[in-house]
Amino acid sequence: MNLKKIYHDCLGTCIFLDNGFVEVGIPLEYGIRIGHFSLVGKQNIFFEQPADMQELTTEKGWRVRGGHRLWLAPESEKVYYPDNEPISYQLLENGVELSQREDPWLHIQKTVTLCFIDDYKVEVHHRVKNMSQEVIEASLWAVTSVVGGGVQYIDFQSREGGMDPWHRISMWDYTDLGDKRAKYFADGIQLTHMPVKEKYKIGVGHPYGAVRYEMEDVTFIKDFTVLPDEKYPDGNVSYETFLCRHMVEMESLSPLQKIKPGDWAEHSETWELRRK
Repeated sequence: MNLKKIYHDCLGTCIFLDNGFVEVGIPLEYGIRIGHFSLVGKQNIFFEQPADMQELTTEKGWRVRGGHRLWLAPESEKVYYPDNEPISYQLLENGVELSQREDPWLHIQKTVTLCFIDDYKVEVHHRVKNMSQEVIEASLWAVTSVVGGGVQYIDFQSREGGMDPWHRISMWDYTDLGDKRAKYFADGIQLTHMPVKEKYKIGVGHPYGAVRYEMEDVTFIKDFTVLPDEKYPDGNVSYETFLCRHMVEMESLSPLQKIKPGDWAEHSETWELRRK
């Protein structure tokens, strides 16, 4: 594993890690965020929010920034705590562990561990500790913001047909199911990013746990475990995606969990880049 510490024009002071095939960049001045993921020496596939962009921000100082972040679902005003303080990191044999101070709005501590597991694959393990005196019921929510211009494919899990409905889709107030970016099929959904002003967000109950986003040169695959018998947030969906004119968010969720004071909850993903 190779390591360098640099100043990035958009991300600020970062550490960059690579295994000779893929590289990740981690901002140190705020977060926890993973701000860069690419083939070594190639363009970042993650969205980078320009410093002067007024969209995708809140009045209290939170910014999308881009890249990958860890939230709790269901969504509330508390998840928008401005994570603008430095993070800590500890290098591992094949990766890095990132830690954040206690979130004063949610009263949790976040830890994200990233490890290289194959030439073009990394595992991202998310952990949340309940620092409050009350039980927290929530889902760990892994949100990845990727650059626009690609096509996302959300395949459905299949089963033998029955009398009861199997597939489930949640839609947000601003979502138009007739949106020209979206195509619905019996076995999945195809979403093409376009630089249009209308926002679009849906959640899917039983996706096949390897959602992919195809760009010009590479395909990004976000792999996670879906447990159909467990309860999930937002209408019982295990995957959500949001499109705006700047980017696409690919969002996996853990089942809803009751996290006791002092206990940890966990959720993992695998990321892969495939050359086209």
